[in-house]
This record gives sequence, structure tokens and C-alpha cells, in this order.
Amino acid sequence: METISAKKVRVFRGKETILNILSEHKKSNLSIKAFCDENNIASASFHNWKKKYRNSRASRVARPGFATLRVTPSGPVAGPGLFAEVNSIKIYQPVAAAYLKELMA
Repeated sequence: METISAKKVRVFRGKETILNILSEHKKSNLSIKAFCDENNIASASFHNWKKKYRNSRASRVARPGFATLRVTPSGPVAGPGLFAEVNSIKIYQPVAAAYLKELMA
């Protein structure tokens, strides 16, 4: 008698879905093989995702090309308050993001 194995259907998963799957695996305390079998995921795909997104959570916090900008709220001051300070340059009015980007360059 022949045995017919069902071919796994390819499913596209976005970055957020993949990150959720990786975090679920971390919480489950299962081996990769057991987790993949339980969730109908190819283990090769799982390993590729781990490799591709291993530092993804850290990259969300500090993206290259962007700098932290401290905005100090203006209090009850007689004159115009400080809007932002970029590399020791004080800005006293709202400006466009492109202008701030040029200051950082």
C-alpha cells in the first residue's frame, strides 16, 4: 500500500508574525523540532528566521542613522521656551524634521 504524505503549504509570514512565533518558542521551553511540529512550521524556516531576526528587538530601540533628541517642555517662562537641544544647539521654536536631520549631519 502506498503512503501519501501531505505537502506542506507555503505560508507567507510577515516580520511581526515571525517575531511573535520566535517569542512563543522562547516561552514554550520546547525543542525547536517539537515546537515546529506542533505549529506546522518547517524547522529550516524556523532556523532561518532565528538567524535573520536574532537582533531584531535591539534594532528597534536604536536604529542606525537616528539620534536621541531631548525635548524639554517649556514652563511658565516670560520669554519663548526652549523647544529642543541638538548637539548643544538650542532651538526655541518648532522646526521641521528635515531641518533637525541637517543639523545632525
